[in-house]
Amino acid sequence: MPWYDWFATWYDHTVERVYAPYRAEVVAALELAGGDHVVDLACGTGPNFEHLVAAVGANGRVIGVDFSAGMLRRAERRAADRGWSHVSTLQQDASTVGQKDLDVACGAPVELAGVLVTLGLSVIPNWEAVVRQMYDRLQPGGRFVVFDIHTQRWVPTTWLVKLTAQADTKRTAWPLLEQLGAQVSWQYLPGSPHLHGGTPYLAVARKPA
Repeated sequence: MPWYDWFATWYDHTVERVYAPYRAEVVAALELAGGDHVVDLACGTGPNFEHLVAAVGANGRVIGVDFSAGMLRRAERRAADRGWSHVSTLQQDASTVGQKDLDVACGAPVELAGVLVTLGLSVIPNWEAVVRQMYDRLQPGGRFVVFDIHTQRWVPTTWLVKLTAQADTKRTAWPLLEQLGAQVSWQYLPGSPHLHGGTPYLAVARKPA
C-alpha cells in the first residue's frame, strides 16, 4: 500500500480535521463496556483509539487492523505516546484476518464485543467478504458499526475523495448487514457533499444473542 503509506504522513493534519467531530458519536454507537474487546478495522493512524480506550477501560482490549504499514506505524506511535498498553495492532489484509490472528496480536484469546469500520468499507477492495468474515467473529449480542460516506449524486469533491482516498463512496453497508441477519439501524449524519464528496452515514448492526 505505498499510496496509503505516504497518505499517512499528512492525514492527521488535513483530512482527519474533517472527520474528528464524528469520532465520539461513532464509537458510542458500539455501546462498549469495561473489559470488552473491540476491533478497529482499517484503523489508519488510530484516531478512534482515544474513544475506544476510554470505552473498554484498562481491562479491555483494542485491536487496530490495517494493511498499510505507514498508517500502523503512526497508530502504534499514538498508542505508545499515550501509554495505552492494551492497544494492539495487526498489519494484515482485512479479508484474511481470522480468530487466531486476533488472539496472537493480543497474546490472549479475544472475544469480540464490537467491530468498528470508519471510512474503510469504501476503500477495501473485497469489502463484502470482509464484512461477512468480521461479522462472524463477533460474539452474540456484539455490534458492528460502520461510519462512511455515501454518494447519492456526483459533485466535484466526489472526484477529489476518489483520487485522494481511492474510495468508492457509492457503497452502502446496511443492506449486507441485514442479509447477515443482524438487527440494523442506520442514518445519515449532518455533512455537506461539497465537503465530504457524499453524505456521512452511520450504520449500526447488532448480532442476535
